[in-house]
Amino acid sequence: MKGRKAIGRVDEAVASMMRKHFVSVSPADSLLDADRIMRLARIRHLPVVEDGLLVGVLSHRDVLDASIARLEKADGAERMDHLRGLAVASVMHREPYTAIETTTLGEAARRMLRLKIGFLPIVRQGRKGSCLVGLITESDLLSAAYAPDFDDASD
Repeated sequence: MKGRKAIGRVDEAVASMMRKHFVSVSPADSLLDADRIMRLARIRHLPVVEDGLLVGVLSHRDVLDASIARLEKADGAERMDHLRGLAVASVMHREPYTAIETTTLGEAARRMLRLKIGFLPIVRQGRKGSCLVGLITESDLLSAAYAPDFDDASD
């Protein structure tokens, strides 16, 4: 619906509301550990960090795909053994889409919609690569636009 008025904080930088405290995994962690973290924290995406640098992202769908690929007829224990034997590095997305702290909420929302992704890691470029400083999720953007007083959402 073109021509609709933007609502909320569309011109505000993502730094103003990005999540600065978040859980991440390392490339060497097992998919089983990553799956457990996502389930316990009720989140769908994990940044993959090594030495403070963003090296990839892992989604719940990546874990499901790894589970289903070989275990369509396996029971729960076989699934757990399979995931325990796979490292996050084997299925993570190695060149994730990112944003910088000055990216506006509107730009972040448009990028996420265009790319059909549910979160954007926020990075700051350093000498050794992209340092992860925060993340913004589709839930954060919905909250900024429609429910600025809602404070209890998870990714």
